[in-house]
Amino acid sequence: MSGKQAPAKTTTPKSTVNQSPTPQAASAQRRPGPPPQSNSPAGRSNVTSTTSATKGPNKLNSPAKNQVAASPLPVVKSATLREVSENAQYLPPNIHSIFISSATQQALQLSVDEDVTQENNTKMIDKEVLLKDIESLGQGSNFYEFKEQIQNYPENEIAIVYDYDYYYSQNFLICFDPLLKNFIANPPVTLPIQEADDTEQYVPPEPKTWISLGSEVEIENERLITNRPLKRFKIKVPSRSAKAVAPSEKFKDVDPDIDRKKNIICIEQYEDKQFDLKKMELDSSVQAAAEHRENSSQTIWRYPKNQWTQYEARTFTDEEQTKTMKDEQLIDMIMHSQDLFKEALQQNVIHNPFYLDWNELGGDLEGLGGPGDSHLREYQSFSSIKQSRDMIVTCIQWHPTIRGIIAVSLAAGQSFDERADNMSRTITSPSLIFMWSFVDPIQPKLYLEAPDDIQCFQFSPTDPHVIAGGCVNGQVVMWDIKEYEDRIRNPRGDHRDKDLFIPGYEDESFFQTPHIRFCAVSSIENGHSEPITDLQWIPDHFQITTQGLPTENLSMTCSQIMTCSFDSQVLLWETRPPRGGAKPLSKKEREIINPMGVPLTFKHLDLTWKPFLRLNLQSPEAGQVDFAPRKFSIRETQGDREALSKEDQNTFEKKKEPSGGQFVNPVDEANKSISQAKAKILQKIDTFFYVGTENTNKIRIKDRLYYFKRSSPGRRFDINRRFRDGQLVYQDWMPQKESDSTKFSTPKAAWSSGVVDGPVVALKRSPFFKDVLLIAGGWIFQIWREKVHSGSLLHTAPLKEKITDVEWSPTRPGVFFVSKQNGGIDVWDLIDRTHAPSISQSISNTALTYLSIKTISSKQQLLAAGDSNGTVHILEIPQSLRQPINQELQVVTNYLQRETERRDFVKHRWNLREEEKREKERLSAMKMGIAPSHIPTQDEIDIRMKNEYNDFIQFEFSVLQEMGLRDENEAPVIVPAN
Repeated sequence: MSGKQAPAKTTTPKSTVNQSPTPQAASAQRRPGPPPQSNSPAGRSNVTSTTSATKGPNKLNSPAKNQVAASPLPVVKSATLREVSENAQYLPPNIHSIFISSATQQALQLSVDEDVTQENNTKMIDKEVLLKDIESLGQGSNFYEFKEQIQNYPENEIAIVYDYDYYYSQNFLICFDPLLKNFIANPPVTLPIQEADDTEQYVPPEPKTWISLGSEVEIENERLITNRPLKRFKIKVPSRSAKAVAPSEKFKDVDPDIDRKKNIICIEQYEDKQFDLKKMELDSSVQAAAEHRENSSQTIWRYPKNQWTQYEARTFTDEEQTKTMKDEQLIDMIMHSQDLFKEALQQNVIHNPFYLDWNELGGDLEGLGGPGDSHLREYQSFSSIKQSRDMIVTCIQWHPTIRGIIAVSLAAGQSFDERADNMSRTITSPSLIFMWSFVDPIQPKLYLEAPDDIQCFQFSPTDPHVIAGGCVNGQVVMWDIKEYEDRIRNPRGDHRDKDLFIPGYEDESFFQTPHIRFCAVSSIENGHSEPITDLQWIPDHFQITTQGLPTENLSMTCSQIMTCSFDSQVLLWETRPPRGGAKPLSKKEREIINPMGVPLTFKHLDLTWKPFLRLNLQSPEAGQVDFAPRKFSIRETQGDREALSKEDQNTFEKKKEPSGGQFVNPVDEANKSISQAKAKILQKIDTFFYVGTENTNKIRIKDRLYYFKRSSPGRRFDINRRFRDGQLVYQDWMPQKESDSTKFSTPKAAWSSGVVDGPVVALKRSPFFKDVLLIAGGWIFQIWREKVHSGSLLHTAPLKEKITDVEWSPTRPGVFFVSKQNGGIDVWDLIDRTHAPSISQSISNTALTYLSIKTISSKQQLLAAGDSNGTVHILEIPQSLRQPINQELQVVTNYLQRETERRDFVKHRWNLREEEKREKERLSAMKMGIAPSHIPTQDEIDIRMKNEYNDFIQFEFSVLQEMGLRDENEAPVIVPAN
């Protein structure tokens, strides 16, 4: 619609709608643009239009400035996207915005751009026609909500106005004011606009009296007041002129004992006897060994003498040979061993006598690049000159199915204050995920846009074209790149192949990297309130219900996401559409709700996505602050079917589609979601998982020392070393019912302990042992075994540099990689040594931030390392670090078993020492006469408590019998004591 000016004096209402635009308003016409991101009426209808730049614009009811006559329709001005949602509230009381579907438009002859256009935008409809439409369709009619107003309308015809640019969030307006309808049918003549001669004069503001609210008291309290005069020192240094006059006067060392008369004061260091720091505990090791004694004896060998001599070969006689050949035991043994002899002879024939057994031990240990070379070689690197500047790599993921494709997320290396100062720059330049290809290291294949910096993301294991990511603002983002799979599969460099098009008919967009907008984003108010630090897809063989029960996944696809954040929460998200799906839309309707062409795979989640299960991590100790999770790890992994029975495993593999995937466009195709009502609970799945945290008690100040008041003066504590400790928490995700209410809440942690001297940066499970975890943070890393909480199996000494990430080798059970803040990588081999790394190599001149390993083939394995300069280094792992040695899995298994038994022995010794300590205290108390001679055991205590309970039951029963509340023939229920 467009506006026209009208004479100032008119009896019609000020809010009108014209039929034809004027030249002044023609420039203000708007076309549909990208949909707004705010939760506004325009945003909910997925229709975008621009509005007036002034706050509260009204296209039908707002006075126009600088015109001769007051017009009911002022000149429309451009508006910001935020003000579009406010237009509908400025409509007159008798005009309402209404959405009319295409079927209703054809029935009422209101087809857009045919019956009504931008110029001829008004049509009169008989109200009987509208009432018949309501009677035939009922609540499905577009006019159902205006049924009462249509019946009470005094005239027969009702004006319907076409809103061309969706200015009031819908495509039509309906008018119930007869005067306004006549004004629309016969608009007044508009006079030309004349510039006003009067100019506004500037009126300076008048100062107001200052009202005290108490701030001057706070300022006065914070002001520094000196309680004593400042001490002044004057140091005089001879100038050059003085040296020229008296060159003999120079500074020299003075002995205070000799030169005391010269008033020299010397403050020497001394030992403060009041402060005495004693070592209360000493770590030492003792090895018990049996006594060893060496003895020797010497005999005299006077002369050599033959002890045994044989001159003829000993053979059987004929009688002995005949007797032996007729022996039944010998014949029976030969008959039973005949097959073994034939097998041995066949193996000797097919055996390769020239086979080099040395290859099983590592092969040739000499030569660069050979089997003995253990250095990481630079294979390739990816970096963008413009986008990677002042950015750090936060996450690296290899494409699950397409070789040579790697995705990298970057984030600004800024603090919270810096991000707040540069908020405008962050909003205008969207955060990106780069999709790189090995055949083109200069230009990325795809750009994935995100609403904020991405901290972690992951491809769906069953649908590789679906990507889920976690943002700094706590939102979960979803992408669908199915339409661009052919582009990233293309092995040739897109921008270098100039022979794809005929000269003069080139497609310039083909050589540009497309920017893919996200399909859906979670609701801010229902998600995390802190940055998302870790994200994982739930494996496809099970799913988690809203009650936290693990059940079999009948859809056989990964559809649930698990995230954690600093806000002490672990959330579970569901990505499948609701049961019943969505109604398919026509092509025109799909263009209206999706003008940017974003895939509608997750349209049902956009801005309304909520977690279906919320876990609040609470500390088991009273008075402690809740945990702040950084990383988590569940026991079940993708592809592991041990939790299923053999019948379920066979059924799972038969029903599973080889192509995989269940995510479809819910508004284009029928919903493929399967009802999970018949899914059975999987008892073998453990609902407990591990969480690596960051202590929230820490003070976020770096490299500063603070003094605390202690018994000894001058004692100093390091804030960072004191509070920056990472904890390992053992938590259950299944909610439990509270004892004092009917609500279900997350249970407290089953176990927690501080394991590292900094925030946990990595928590990885071994690909060979499901119960072995590698945790790193600060300057140390540890290896823990699940449910063995007496201590770690391997605890290293603090490294010289801070650890940023760790990663297990996918082919060698005893090898893992550690990245450090100085840009180096340490390779640890448990088979070689456990106290120091086997290899230390420098990769970058800046800190490494993330590690990821991909096995390309049996002869090639690549390690991706991202640094704080936005560069991804691709390193080729040598053969000695990727090919397992002979029986390595068994050797590592034995090592872990020995360490587990050692921890059990240590725990047993702790219990013995505690019992000995209690016995010693009891004996000392007996000697002093303040303790009983016998301390009952736990069994004796249980028997005594059961007896007391039985006595109480009998007493209670007798009282109830006296009151007549129990029958005389009844007997109390007695609990057996034994």
